[in-house]
Amino acid sequence: CAVSRNYALEASQKHSVLWGLPEVRGIENCMPESERLAVIDSAGEGAYEKSRAVAKKFVQEKFGLRQDPDARLFVFLGRWVKQKGVDYIADVTEWMLRTYKNAQLVMIGPVGDSYGSYARAKFDRLKRSGRFEGSLFVHADFLEVPRELKLACDFCLMPSRDEPFGYVDIEFAWFGAAIVGSLRGGLGKLPGFYFQILNADSSEHMQTALRKSISAAMKAKPETLAAMSASARASKFPVAGWQREVMDIYQLTMSKFFSQDSEVPEPRTPPAFLSALTQRGSQLSDDRHGCLPPGPEFLHQEPSEAEMQALVDAKLALRNPRCAADIIEQVEWERELSQEKGCLTRALGKMVLGAPILDWIICLCYISGPLVAALAFGHADLSDQLSTAVERPCAEAVALLAWTLAACSAPPNLLMTAALLARLLPLALPFIDAPTWVIALVLGVVGPSDYLFLYYSFMGSSVGDVSRLAIRTGFIIAVRKQWEPLLALLAQTPRIVEFSLDAHCAILLSILPAALMLQAPKIYRVFRVPGFSLSWMRKLRFLMLFAVATVLEAFAHTSHTAVLTLRQMQPFHLQWAQIYCLLLALAIAVPMILLGYMLRRFPSYAVVVVKAFACWTLPATLLQCWAQAEVDRAGYLVLELDALIFTSTVVGALGVYAAAVAVLATVGSRWRFVSYSCIVGILSHFARASSFMIARAVFGEDVLQGAASHSFAARFAWRLLLIAIPACGSALLFRLLAFLYFEQEASGMLNTQMNRDLVRLAGIGKPKAARAKAACADNTSARELSLPKLERGAARFAGGAAQNRISGSTNCSSSQSASPTATDKQIVSWV
Repeated sequence: CAVSRNYALEASQKHSVLWGLPEVRGIENCMPESERLAVIDSAGEGAYEKSRAVAKKFVQEKFGLRQDPDARLFVFLGRWVKQKGVDYIADVTEWMLRTYKNAQLVMIGPVGDSYGSYARAKFDRLKRSGRFEGSLFVHADFLEVPRELKLACDFCLMPSRDEPFGYVDIEFAWFGAAIVGSLRGGLGKLPGFYFQILNADSSEHMQTALRKSISAAMKAKPETLAAMSASARASKFPVAGWQREVMDIYQLTMSKFFSQDSEVPEPRTPPAFLSALTQRGSQLSDDRHGCLPPGPEFLHQEPSEAEMQALVDAKLALRNPRCAADIIEQVEWERELSQEKGCLTRALGKMVLGAPILDWIICLCYISGPLVAALAFGHADLSDQLSTAVERPCAEAVALLAWTLAACSAPPNLLMTAALLARLLPLALPFIDAPTWVIALVLGVVGPSDYLFLYYSFMGSSVGDVSRLAIRTGFIIAVRKQWEPLLALLAQTPRIVEFSLDAHCAILLSILPAALMLQAPKIYRVFRVPGFSLSWMRKLRFLMLFAVATVLEAFAHTSHTAVLTLRQMQPFHLQWAQIYCLLLALAIAVPMILLGYMLRRFPSYAVVVVKAFACWTLPATLLQCWAQAEVDRAGYLVLELDALIFTSTVVGALGVYAAAVAVLATVGSRWRFVSYSCIVGILSHFARASSFMIARAVFGEDVLQGAASHSFAARFAWRLLLIAIPACGSALLFRLLAFLYFEQEASGMLNTQMNRDLVRLAGIGKPKAARAKAACADNTSARELSLPKLERGAARFAGGAAQNRISGSTNCSSSQSASPTATDKQIVSWV
């Protein structure tokens, strides 16, 4: 049971440990009436405004702020820790005080972690500059604040990353302040200027969203702020209502999970939760009675918070970073490397473009996997299609499971070393003229080891930010999948050139990186995959639907691989095949780079763009086969045909790119990603094998032989199209269904039902009747809502819905709320 309803929804979506429970419910905390500003309120609005002016003058004198009765005072009061988002305030303070001359800021609270140390250093730098004398007061420690501070405050800053309930906003709201902060957890229950979190792991997005909220607050009219103040002071969180809800939960728990037959109640634990507890208890028992893990790694001491704060302070003295996450990640990694003894190990851990050098080596190993396979086939006889199209993917499916299970027990660097050395076997096959079935079998066993490089990529840096994922892991997945145009050129290379390439690849893509893996830093030596499990997937509907779509699309694999072959058939003979393939590869690379740059440049829109491309992109195979089929009697449409082939290939590449990022943004854990990639990969390999058998049944003969026997390409293309339509059409349908759940389940968003209700309550794009209905979902009476003009993303609305949690609770007659009078107003600004 959580301390707020919205936090309960977020927790049930985010934390897999709760997924075995039948229900996670929230109870809004209570607030004693003794904290209320009752004496002044009872004297009337005029007395309140007068007392507030006096309090503001007192606070400005006490804290050395400029005497200005019209100044708008922002206050942060609380612990300076990561959870409270204090680093975001530090990052936007210079902009706020420079942009709005009548803004004043008071920051009070003790530093609690390295993010607080970052904020303190940033504020100290601003104070020493002397540019904001009279506009900024900072006290990074405990301080007994006067009661007048709450009364003088215009806006209470709460840009929390996570907030179970929040008492500070109630304390300030009961004195008439509006809230400026994030719509996360228990926040949003009082009038204020809130921003929706679209990418919680992106500091750039959070700073941009906070700036918009501050701008909306500063531009709000005095009468709007007065109405918000009156509504905030009238809000109630009664103890009696909280007690009733606790008793209801207690009685429900007793009736559901405890037997009533015996005098002493016996608990009935939910089976899924009991299983998790049993496994955990077994682990604890083994740790308690067994031996400690061998080796010095067990004795590795994690840095204390005090040590981290000292390291951050020292780093901040040398540079002025753009956000806390970057410098703290750098400090943690440098401390990790300082404990390494080898010079080569420390060199491999050196940061380049935001990631250790070893991470980029691992990425190169993953991307180069298709090149090794292409060199292994080289000039081999491809007429044995049963080996290449059926035997190989079936072997890959079995080998993928074996390599993934090995990752659960073997150290990462040793396992990647074994995978790299295993590449020597397929690279040696062209020198001995091995038969096609041997090459297919060897590649089927060695090829899936490339998944290991995907599993362990970027272990030395944080990849939670979706916009950063777009530049990193999503990009390497997309690049690997778009090798086909370039690899098609290898079939036309002379034999001596092929042997030379084999030798160089053996050294550069196998032996050399394998030697470097043996000198990997500690993090690459100890973090094994904890286990292989798919039980968590049933709670993530997006991933389940997306996995089905990916497997279904693999059934069109034969149609996809036949496109380039089809393009070279009569009557559209391709004379400049090499230039054509190079241009096609270039056309794929440029848009992916541009998309990655855009997502990195505009992180606030990264999740939205990723969702659109991943779920709404038409399958490239479908478009390409349709284009080939349409040229049956129009031999002069070569340019139009090539334009559609290029366009569809680019769209397909962007779709693969976005799909990889969407999956990474939803799984919420590297180890869940391992399980997901393994099961989807296995099913996709079997689907590829089935695709060839289906194509063979449709053609009645081998695919390439069937293509050569047709006088026109269109007859061949129509059959490929008929194979692709069911698979690609079904995959597109499942992706569209997955689109509906992405925002709810992406770890960086956690867009709960209450958050969506607030958007509906704001009434953007809806008539008044619909807004009134959304304001009170349980059909209790609600007075008409008014929606003024939408200005720069901030929508303000006022209404008389009988609820205190105006961020979207559907219980409009909650015991936590005071029944409003005809003059009551509840104002919210949505950014």
